[in-house]
Amino acid sequence: MEIKDKKELLDNLTKTKSSFSSGISKGHSVVPKADGKQLIVGKNIKLNGAIDVCESLVVEGTLEANLSGAKYLDIVYGGSFTGNAEVEEAHISGLFDGDLTVTGVLYVYDTGVVKGKINYANLVVERGGVLKGTLKNIDASKPKTALD
Repeated sequence: MEIKDKKELLDNLTKTKSSFSSGISKGHSVVPKADGKQLIVGKNIKLNGAIDVCESLVVEGTLEANLSGAKYLDIVYGGSFTGNAEVEEAHISGLFDGDLTVTGVLYVYDTGVVKGKINYANLVVERGGVLKGTLKNIDASKPKTALD
C-alpha cells in the first residue's frame, strides 16, 4: 500500500469518526437506516436466537445470538451482544463477547469492549476502547504466507 493510500484511508476514517463522535457516547446508533431490514434490540430488552436476514442490527439492550450476512452491527453504550457475528462494518460502544468477523471496518469507541476471537479487515480503536482475545487481520489484498 502506498503512503498516499494510507493517508487517504486515515483521512476517511477520521471523517467518519468525527461525524458520529457526539452520538456514540450518548448511546445513539451510527448505523444508517435500512429499508425494512433493520432490527433494533431496545434498551432493557433481552433477546436470544439466530439472525440471518438483517441488513443492520442495533443493540441497545442484551442480545445472545448468531448473526450472519449483516451489513452493519452497532452495539451502543450500555448494549451487550454475546455470540457470533459476521458483518461488513461494526461500531462497538458497548460490549461484544464471542466470535466477531468484520470484512470491512471494525470501530471500537472509547466505551467499547470486544472480547473473544476477532477477525477484521480494517480496525479503528479509540483511546479507551478495549480488545481482549485473539486478533487476526483478514485483509484479502495481502498474499497468504506459510504462517496464515
